[in-house]
Amino acid sequence: MSLYKPHEISGCVETELTPELYRSWGRTLGRQVEPGAKFVVGGDVRRQTPEFLAALVDGLATAGADVVDLGILPTPVIYYAQRRLEAAGAAIVAPSYGPAGSHGLRWRLGRRWPTPEQVALLRREAEDPSPLDSDRKPLAPRTLDVSFDYVGWLQETWIEAQAGELRVVVDPIYGCNAARARRFLQAVFPRSLFTAIHDRTDPGFGDRVPDCADPHNLEELAVNVEHERADLGIAFDGDGDRVAFVDNEGIVLTAEEAAWSLIRSFGSQWPGRALVYDLKFSKRIPEAAEQLGAVPIEEASGFARLHARVQDSHALFGVGARGHYFFGDLGGDDDAISAACRLVAYLICSENRLSDLRRNCPAAYITPELRVALEPDEAAKALAKVRSAWKQYPQTQVDGVRIDFPDGWALVRSSVTEAALTFRFESSGWNRLYKLVWRFCDRLGPLGDTVWARYEKAIGHQCQPG
Repeated sequence: MSLYKPHEISGCVETELTPELYRSWGRTLGRQVEPGAKFVVGGDVRRQTPEFLAALVDGLATAGADVVDLGILPTPVIYYAQRRLEAAGAAIVAPSYGPAGSHGLRWRLGRRWPTPEQVALLRREAEDPSPLDSDRKPLAPRTLDVSFDYVGWLQETWIEAQAGELRVVVDPIYGCNAARARRFLQAVFPRSLFTAIHDRTDPGFGDRVPDCADPHNLEELAVNVEHERADLGIAFDGDGDRVAFVDNEGIVLTAEEAAWSLIRSFGSQWPGRALVYDLKFSKRIPEAAEQLGAVPIEEASGFARLHARVQDSHALFGVGARGHYFFGDLGGDDDAISAACRLVAYLICSENRLSDLRRNCPAAYITPELRVALEPDEAAKALAKVRSAWKQYPQTQVDGVRIDFPDGWALVRSSVTEAALTFRFESSGWNRLYKLVWRFCDRLGPLGDTVWARYEKAIGHQCQPG
């Protein structure tokens, strides 16, 4: 896959990324803001981050940007710094997610993530740089620690829940929130007790992909929640912008259950307000939100698209299927620690148990994402085959292809972060889901056999044929 994705840059450290590229990208980004405009930057805990971040800072400063180097920080704190300093741009030296051997760059000018055309500009300038304008004078970069300010803002936001008493286990998965999230949350809710596992930074993330959306990565957290008889488990991903939850019975919440719990936390604020939701979610989520008075708006997957739709629709809240949560009062920004604070405060103020919220979530008979590695050319052929095989049924192509059957739907889309197709299916019951996936895979030949194997491994044990 190309290093240059539609809304970000990500690739392999060993074969694709160099400090010279980050310096070039910084130089190009610096030219897209006014001379002397503030530009905040930070990165995650990966081994190459300090070198890549320094090169990016050098490129931005050379182009005349007033660079504020925030250092290694969770991504939402970098967003906070951009809002707080009213900076013209922000850049994060980190990929959306991936193993330790991957890295990347995400950025925004103003409050907007880049378009494919803006990503292409960085590529052109890296391959054939143009000279700087004469008014672009180099500026010395500055450093700033915004952590205390960020925590103070959280304390002010959630002051009404400070007297509550919960037991919470936090798992930063060795990422940016290690040695931070537990302290931040303890400062916001001083009478609750927060403990942590995997609470030191590790560039290798404990030899696993730092993805909190993978329930296998939350197994140890679930065990600790049960062992400590805690009320809640909270897991963050590597760069700290996604979050997942474990309930008081040690059960990992599905994407639908976590989204539902957070949607409920807004209570009477919903009537007439928009909820932006990832199209990969079960239909039960927009249906349930409508019952609360919300106006559901479907959007294609990806943090950039969901963020833009929350902004443009002035939505109250937005939910991504992989643990991104977007807040209208933050200008659409996603903030995993804010999402965690919101759930903790909701449990305190409502006196609900998270297990009860989970049980009250509308039942969703849906598969997780079933990923099949395919090179882009093969993926395009597979998508064309899917469209042709089911052409008699309604199809939408907002993001890949979604086919609506009388008893459910199937979604097939290309991953934007790796060479793969992802498949997801929903029906009105486990048996019907089994039959739907079987029919779907039966028409796809060898690819269908692979998808079926992924399905059986994921949830096939819950379904019975016939």
